[in-house]
Amino acid sequence: MKATISTYNRYSGRLEPEQICGGLLIRFAYGNLLGRIFQSTVGSGIIFSRMASLIANRRFSALFIESFVRRHGISVADCGKDLRSYDTFQEFFTRKLKPAARPIDGDRDSICAPVDGRYLHIAKLPQAGTVAVKGRRLKLEELLGSVSLARKFVGGSAFIARLAPFDYHRFHFPCDGVPNRSLRLGHRLHGVHQLALERVRALCTNRRFLTRIVSDSGEVAMVEVGATFVGSVKQCYVPGVHAKKGDEKGFFALGGSTVVLLFEPGAAVAANDIRHWSGRDVETYVKMGDCIAARS
Repeated sequence: MKATISTYNRYSGRLEPEQICGGLLIRFAYGNLLGRIFQSTVGSGIIFSRMASLIANRRFSALFIESFVRRHGISVADCGKDLRSYDTFQEFFTRKLKPAARPIDGDRDSICAPVDGRYLHIAKLPQAGTVAVKGRRLKLEELLGSVSLARKFVGGSAFIARLAPFDYHRFHFPCDGVPNRSLRLGHRLHGVHQLALERVRALCTNRRFLTRIVSDSGEVAMVEVGATFVGSVKQCYVPGVHAKKGDEKGFFALGGSTVVLLFEPGAAVAANDIRHWSGRDVETYVKMGDCIAARS
């Protein structure tokens, strides 16, 4: 298990060591036999994460907000309201931002980042229906819960966006289109940090929500994957109603999490920095609303 993880920061133009929130817990849970036994039997269960959520919804949890903000350098100026106005830690965690904090890329042909996160691009999904994520082989049919749907994206591309607990945790539509009703899959809640992904097939076993979006560039599959302490993924959109790029789709309640985007063959060309660093198996940090790809 790697001691540190480096991410390319699009805004600083540098490779930067990633802050690992709860690093000791992650290393315990996935770095030794005793921890892996605990995580596979108790730590990845729904009840364990619901207990954490109950604590985060208590009024006393608001006492931890300011120290959390200082420790992780969260921009107070981006928040929708004053820190002292949040009644619970959960309310802060699922916070909205000021509209100006995350402008949506205005290029008609651009595909925007649906979340603040660390992006890895898979340029061509192989015929075998598997995708490589940080050394792990994941089957598309397992991720999507459907063999026939997986075939639609063979030869297409994927973006995997990993969120840290201190990120903005609302997710948005990456392009214009008509979304169908979200389908819930999976039941476990493993961690989704790279240190955890090296050990478990979290993206295919965790509780997750699949939405198929009909866009001008074909069908897009958007999968929101829960994680340890993320016992709830809330959808805010209206199925069957046209959504605009950047419209809010939903939010994760507490913890780290992941969003996966799948595009049909030839539908999307990744931004240069994401394509370059993904070729080196390095994630690129991008804020919601910024361009991650162009429609081809």
